[in-house]
Amino acid sequence: MSNESASEPSQTRDTPRPAPGDSYARSEARYADLVERVGYGIYRSSLEGHFVEANSVLVAMLGYTSPEELYTLDLARDLYLDPGERERLVHRPVGSTHPGWIESRWKRRDGSAITVKLSVRAVFDDNGEIEFYDGIVEDVTERLRHDELLRRSERMASLGTTLAGVAHELNNPLAAIMGFAQLLLKKPWPAEDRSALDTINHEAIRSATIVKDLLAMARKRDGERRIATDVNDIVGYIVRTRRYQLESAGIVCSVELEPNLPPVNGDRAQLEQVMRNLLNNAEHALLPRTDGERRSEPAQIRLRTRHDERDVIVEVEDNGPGIPESTRSKIWDPFWTTKDEGEGTGLGLAVVHAIVIEHGGSVSVGDSAQAGASFEVRLPIAKAAVLPVNAGQAPAPLDVLVVDPGATDLMFVERFLTSRGHAVINAGSGELAIRLASQTSFDAVLCDARLLGRDGKSIAVTLRDTSGCADARFVLSAASPLEPHQLPGAFRNAVVVTRPYDVEELRRLIEGD
Repeated sequence: MSNESASEPSQTRDTPRPAPGDSYARSEARYADLVERVGYGIYRSSLEGHFVEANSVLVAMLGYTSPEELYTLDLARDLYLDPGERERLVHRPVGSTHPGWIESRWKRRDGSAITVKLSVRAVFDDNGEIEFYDGIVEDVTERLRHDELLRRSERMASLGTTLAGVAHELNNPLAAIMGFAQLLLKKPWPAEDRSALDTINHEAIRSATIVKDLLAMARKRDGERRIATDVNDIVGYIVRTRRYQLESAGIVCSVELEPNLPPVNGDRAQLEQVMRNLLNNAEHALLPRTDGERRSEPAQIRLRTRHDERDVIVEVEDNGPGIPESTRSKIWDPFWTTKDEGEGTGLGLAVVHAIVIEHGGSVSVGDSAQAGASFEVRLPIAKAAVLPVNAGQAPAPLDVLVVDPGATDLMFVERFLTSRGHAVINAGSGELAIRLASQTSFDAVLCDARLLGRDGKSIAVTLRDTSGCADARFVLSAASPLEPHQLPGAFRNAVVVTRPYDVEELRRLIEGD
């Protein structure tokens, strides 16, 4: 008997064998636990198109808080991005016990789209009729996004060296063409010849803009130019500089900035270019339609900033026609554009992508809540280890044009900005400044407010519209404070600094802090 007890230690008089029902219950519990712990969403749906069972993974994947919330959904209407897709899916031929995976587009509770891989099988009753559908779901949105980013980065890496070489080779002849064209335009010419020279000059300027974008896309900036940067300040600055043009075009631009947004480690000039290009892209989407059809609602652009645990996030939305799903993978490619010939180079979004990726971030496009397009830029939050900038040197050396005829403090301005590491050119007159700006580009312009003029197209407006100042930070200097109503419309939101200069204020306005 002792041997019998040793061979069956679990069976004693005090421990009865489990009843068959207990074993079944434990098996069911283990199965239910497995369903909850597996990394896939698992569900059962009715023929009518409603969830009848769902695990917690699927609940979290779709942004809900409980399975009961899922049971109220109409799958075709509330889950599938294309309502007809479920109908097509359930009518697929059922020929295997383990059907293959298909890719589908679903939407979460908040309306955001996700890409899922889906495997569905029919469950039959005793009469051979379909009773339910069982499905396994994997959210592959992030995986596909990372794969696309990797492919894009590889393409851009292969293009980078070639683009940089071509751009540098084009710069010298373009500078000569622009320079001589502008010199020739100062002489009297018959109308036909002047028109030809204007065309040469205009197309040379356009080509120079393309070269500049190519260089921006291919250039690798030194890490020293990246410092802790306030994205809210960049967004606010870009909107202030563009608000007049947007409002003139009938576009309402709203800004929602999250207070206390953490800084990112970035090159301010490059991040300004990202915001400017995205705003330009949204503006173009809202231009009057060529078919003459009127909008049902006012044209709107919305910029928002927020952050999560890892990233600062900037969203740029418009209520334009949106971007078709079939073309979204192409918009980041250089020279791909939907604009008419001569209206765009197809480099704006390619430059955005290159800069954001170089900063360790990501940029994606989706559908806007306003039925247009929504661009989302993610930039890593700056770590505490980011070193402070040397108090005597600017984080990024700039090319600065100073246009302040008759000022007595030009020597001070030049010496101060030069000590910060900037290259400064003092133009003795507005005409010289315009000529310089037509031949080279500047990062910042300090312009005497007296050059605004009172009537007609002033020197300051001409200078601002010249190719070399198109992307420059424009600062007006005045002997006394100026109110917005005292400025011409084109400069209504301009930045104004008063003389005598406060050194720190001048530094901040020129460097864009």
